[in-house]
Amino acid sequence: MTTNVTNTVLTMLILGVLGFILKKTKVTDKRTDKFISVLLVNFCTPALMIHITLTNFSLSFFRESYLGILLAMLTMILMNIIAWGVSRALSLKGVEQGAFVSMATFSNTIFVGLPLITGIFGDSAVPYLMLYYIANTLTFWTLGIYQIVRSNGSAFSSKNILKILNPPILGFIAGMVLLYYNVTVPTYLLSSIEYLKILLTPLSLLFMGSVIGDLSLKNAGSPVASVLILSMRFILSPIICLLLLKAFQMPVELIKVFIVCAGLPVMQNISIAVGRYGGDPSYSSFMTALSSAVFIFIIPFFLKLFTFI
Repeated sequence: MTTNVTNTVLTMLILGVLGFILKKTKVTDKRTDKFISVLLVNFCTPALMIHITLTNFSLSFFRESYLGILLAMLTMILMNIIAWGVSRALSLKGVEQGAFVSMATFSNTIFVGLPLITGIFGDSAVPYLMLYYIANTLTFWTLGIYQIVRSNGSAFSSKNILKILNPPILGFIAGMVLLYYNVTVPTYLLSSIEYLKILLTPLSLLFMGSVIGDLSLKNAGSPVASVLILSMRFILSPIICLLLLKAFQMPVELIKVFIVCAGLPVMQNISIAVGRYGGDPSYSSFMTALSSAVFIFIIPFFLKLFTFI
């Protein structure tokens, strides 16, 4: 690994271990995790979206890169189809099947992706991360939620689609509106937004370590299913993403960022959705923690994929 990547991995490891220790020594608990999660999702990430849009984004960039969003969504749709076939082969039923498919398909883009992307590529790569995040959010709150709901025998409500308009997406929209109308944001407001943005990376890593601290073998589920989910997340998804992006000759930096995003750990929101629609969220939470713990050792695989670009 390059010095830059090594430093990033070690930084993630140190802060993750600190979060793990804080959980194990009971300095933090479930309430702390909830507080950090709400702070990150509802305030820090929207602040990041607005700040990056105003400082590192342009309308021409969005017009030139919108195809990347569609290809990221296509990657997830293909992964979804493959995961659904695997779930049938494993004879999974009900919400368990919907959860399996979603865990194999969707990425933890912000909590894990942001520290890694900024560490490896710098802030200039964050706009590409934002594009993948948009695709991940749109696909999860439509296709992903539809499958979880339908697998439980419930009716899919159009209200679920409104979840697409979560705080980070609204932050991105607000940034785009300010950019489009060329609004000058007061310095004090932009500085406040930047402070919230700066909090995102260290808090995300502490949160990731704290989540790993909740790992419990009693929620481990089937080892076969777990290995298959990890294999699809960390190996198959990045490869499919690479092939699609290469076929459409997308920019090299976008390809690199998307490869990493496609192979990130299991999405945090899946366990919340499973619990909301009548399933047991413990296995989804376990897989989020397990995939986050294993992920640090997968990063060299992404670097290997970069050689095929």
